Amino acid sequence: MEHPELTGIFRELVDANKKFVLTTHVNPDGDGLGSELALNRFLNKLGKQSVILNHSETPSNHTFLDYDNEIRTFDPGKDAGLILEADVLIALDMNNPGRLRSLEKYFLESRAKKVIIDHHLEADDFVDYQLIDLDSPATAEIVYRCILAYGPHLLDKRIAEGLYTGIMTDTGSFRFPRTDGEVHRITGHLLDLGVDPFYIYHNIYEENSLGRTRLLGEMLSNVGLAYDGRVSHAVITLEQLKRNDVVPDDVDNFINQAGAIAGVVVTLFFLELEDGVKISFRSKGDIPVNELAKLYGGGGHKNASGARLTGVKLDETVRKVLAETGRILPK
Repeated sequence: MEHPELTGIFRELVDANKKFVLTTHVNPDGDGLGSELALNRFLNKLGKQSVILNHSETPSNHTFLDYDNEIRTFDPGKDAGLILEADVLIALDMNNPGRLRSLEKYFLESRAKKVIIDHHLEADDFVDYQLIDLDSPATAEIVYRCILAYGPHLLDKRIAEGLYTGIMTDTGSFRFPRTDGEVHRITGHLLDLGVDPFYIYHNIYEENSLGRTRLLGEMLSNVGLAYDGRVSHAVITLEQLKRNDVVPDDVDNFINQAGAIAGVVVTLFFLELEDGVKISFRSKGDIPVNELAKLYGGGGHKNASGARLTGVKLDETVRKVLAETGRILPK
């Protein structure tokens, strides 16, 4: 969907400013990382001073994208000045300042123009410009449209790789509901620019460690069903992560495996962390799991949402969320 008002604001911000800082949410995914890499490469191509600062380290299955080491893990002692002295701060694939974690204080204190580029519901009011398209299946699609409107000749293979990664991962490899003909026309253009779809998919989904593969097997052997088989739920404990030498970022797609069961319309995934529990929610059809996520301070899309709770017990959290899930199921 065309949004000339968004692309117009984007052009004005780019033309009128020199120093940019880009970031994305804690525990970044392919859409956040791909979008910021694509935008950073575009800005550098224009001769702008642009840097990527993230709270979290890049997950191991996405490091191949950052072949020029453009992404820096934020260090307040070294990097706070970059945020405070920037002309423009752009947060991609997120709409809540709390998801910036260690960058939040400096982001909010900076006198720079603040921007979010995003496709999620219910954005917080903490920026000057909201470049949001709720109909886009990925933030990377919005970034693509902004760059395309600015100058089609500026798109190249390096930029296209980030955009393709963002769109592919946030559409569930082109199978989620908002994957329409326009998505495929855009990705077709990116492929024409030289993107290798096998290379991207293989590095993200087919370069697993033995420990991750074994952990997936453990999880699947213990998937539970509730509400007459309409809800599946899976749990990974801190002990399992440590025993298999797996980090939390490496299990983000496990929820899709736990939901691939006939009759299941809602899937819940619980990941125990050092300081609490991360919950992922998925649904099929018109079931709004984002409403369930909001009960726990989270959010996201109607069919894909998440929440992160601190200072809670795993078993108690599983029981509580399962009990609440009945509220959103069709009668």
